[in-house]
Amino acid sequence: MNNWRKCRIKDAVDLVSVKSEDLSLPYIALDNIVSWDAQFIPSESTTDGNSNECEPGDVLFGKLRPYLAKAFIPTVKSICSPEFLVMRPNKGTHNKFMLYFFLSKSFIAYIRNQVAGTKMPRTKWSDLGSVSFMLPTIDEQEAIAAYLDRECEKIGQQIELLERKADAYKRLRRSIINRAVTRGLNPNTPLKPSGLRWNTYIPENWSVGRIRNYFEFRNEKVSEIDYAPLSVTKNGVVPQMDNVAKSMAEGDTRKKVCKDDFVVNSRSDRKGSCGTSPMDGSVSLIYIVLKPTQINPKFADYYFRCNDWVEEFYRNGKGIVADLWTTNYAIMRNIEIAVPPYIEQQQIAAYLDEKCGKIDAIIEKIGTQVERLKELKRSLINEVVTGKRAITTCKP
Repeated sequence: MNNWRKCRIKDAVDLVSVKSEDLSLPYIALDNIVSWDAQFIPSESTTDGNSNECEPGDVLFGKLRPYLAKAFIPTVKSICSPEFLVMRPNKGTHNKFMLYFFLSKSFIAYIRNQVAGTKMPRTKWSDLGSVSFMLPTIDEQEAIAAYLDRECEKIGQQIELLERKADAYKRLRRSIINRAVTRGLNPNTPLKPSGLRWNTYIPENWSVGRIRNYFEFRNEKVSEIDYAPLSVTKNGVVPQMDNVAKSMAEGDTRKKVCKDDFVVNSRSDRKGSCGTSPMDGSVSLIYIVLKPTQINPKFADYYFRCNDWVEEFYRNGKGIVADLWTTNYAIMRNIEIAVPPYIEQQQIAAYLDEKCGKIDAIIEKIGTQVERLKELKRSLINEVVTGKRAITTCKP
């Protein structure tokens, strides 16, 4: 580090703020950028009418929740969300080196501490620009950027392979569930027409009935003080996390949920957010809460989370636009479903518990490996851009 010099970010890059609403240019939103990865993921995001223009080679850094480390270098002229700081490296600064610096753990830790305690954590140029760091010579910056490009690509390829493997297991899990809850466990059982749009043939001993025949609608309003808040996610019903914004509303402003109740979000923008609750608690009034009467709670949990049912449920909804599309209980109660005898429901639930438990364990193990590789990548970037790990910087 003998040739490295101390400087401030504002001495290495210039802040650029050129407003533009040229809709012929690609738009970059915060949700397009993967945290810590500097990767662009296409989405449905559109400009809010206050975009900044950015040139190829500029370095973008997300101001909102900066500890998420959303940084990116556009390769073509673009417009971006005003939640990005757009920085243009000066003559002695390599843009890729600065990108890696903004992704370094040391820098992110500093920024996290800087915005700690604020309601909407957001950094600003006056704070970020004054951050001091050690800047190598331009040749060393280029060599470091090239080294990190190579090493991070290797790690990224390993992560991609593992994530594809995990996705394959998730698809297998969905397939097993879908088959079991629509056809049962015996592949040789005789089938009969069901009359259902989404499940046309069912085992001969299964019955078709309306949801109201198997559940009672629970609509009791309670206080979150008496009944702990629950979150309804695509992974089921779980205790609400401490960092989730609380309503702070007084009185009975939530719906009561009892253990084994089935809860589903009626809005299509939360498609698949449902599950059988493993505990007592309360949920927002937008949720549908059902008490099982003639159906096994565990079977119901698997049944109503299979892909075919999820699509059928929301197909029955109403709304003006997708974000406001809702399937309320007045509609849901009359939707027909095909259900096996109760003892067979128990057998299917037990079978799926075993099969899905094994698959979930594999997926969790893969997830642990992915997180370790991501942490390795973050540590590598930090060590190299701070000079803690020396690399060969001589040109070939």
